[in-house]
Amino acid sequence: MNILTFDIEDWWAYDYYSIGRKEDYLPRLNQYLYRILDLLDEKNIQATFFCLGKVAEEYPEVIKSIAKRGHQIGCHSYSHRFWGVANFKEVAEDTRKALDVIENLIGEKVTAYRAPAFSIMEQNRWIFEILAENGITSDCSIFPANRSFGGFPEFQYKVPVMINYQGCQLKEFPLSTTTILGKSICYSGGGYFRLFPYWKIKSIIRKNEYVMTYFHIKDFDMKQERKYKGLNGESAAIRFVKNYYGLKHSFRKFGHLISDFDFLSVQQAESIINWEERPIVHL
Repeated sequence: MNILTFDIEDWWAYDYYSIGRKEDYLPRLNQYLYRILDLLDEKNIQATFFCLGKVAEEYPEVIKSIAKRGHQIGCHSYSHRFWGVANFKEVAEDTRKALDVIENLIGEKVTAYRAPAFSIMEQNRWIFEILAENGITSDCSIFPANRSFGGFPEFQYKVPVMINYQGCQLKEFPLSTTTILGKSICYSGGGYFRLFPYWKIKSIIRKNEYVMTYFHIKDFDMKQERKYKGLNGESAAIRFVKNYYGLKHSFRKFGHLISDFDFLSVQQAESIINWEERPIVHL
């Protein structure tokens, strides 16, 4: 089971982080999105696009164009604030606001969620209660390894499971990991997809029965303006590699990926899994 997902945040993020001029980056982001949508049409693949509420609000045609192609629209929060230091009220208000904007735009209920920067962790498990109360049935937020802005290394499951938090149940689709030099790494999107040679990614996927991918449009934008500032204690060099290494060939690698493997959306995967046979994880 290979699941294809995208985080649609870059239309807002480029402006927020001053990554170039809007008249330059908007055409590039739109072009890559439509190239992706055309490729998915060609391969008859449905994907899940986790959309930021701010993008839906400021660039509604971006979200509408995805929905019109028959893909699942999920929620990626409203503000893209990392939840590490947020409180219950802040997350609840953000989630409701995001869902209102997106659902009013596409005219249907949104049932899938991914937290900004995978920032659901051991210390804020209460977010699952908020998601369940807002009609979310599938979550794709758990990054079962350490990372800069989130991560849930205590979560030991590498396949879809049922999560139970104080009586609230959700279907959890964790990120996929592999072990390299003793370190657990989520290889199937973002910087790791750009960093690893394609033959290595292909080999890992072939060995796993479950793969959850996570792509951003900026993962393919080789002309984006580079920023050299380190974040969260990282050196500028490390941050540069994480953000920009491999951009030149990433879209071609993506084309190989969807040609070599079958993919489906979170919604499709949710519908074919026998959830009564899945483990229930009590958090």
